Amino acid sequence: MIDAADPEALRANFAAFSADRGLHAALMGTRVPLLMYCGTEDPWHDPMREVAGRVGADFFAVPGADHGGGWARRDDVLPVVRAFLGAGTASG
Repeated sequence: MIDAADPEALRANFAAFSADRGLHAALMGTRVPLLMYCGTEDPWHDPMREVAGRVGADFFAVPGADHGGGWARRDDVLPVVRAFLGAGTASG
């Protein structure tokens, strides 16, 4: 579905979501430690990293992964998630 979509429309969608302050407020209001991650080749990478910085969430990047690759690369993701859950912080 994404491959068939208009790239300009997707960029506009990403820009709109990255500027959504309602999400930031909701994330900032939580007392739950947050870990966000994204593939470096995912169009959401930079906006997600920026949101994580604004709300005080830990963030890590999955090198070379696109959107689907970030989900599929469990061997790269799970060690960081486990460390976060065990120690409360992420690395990478």
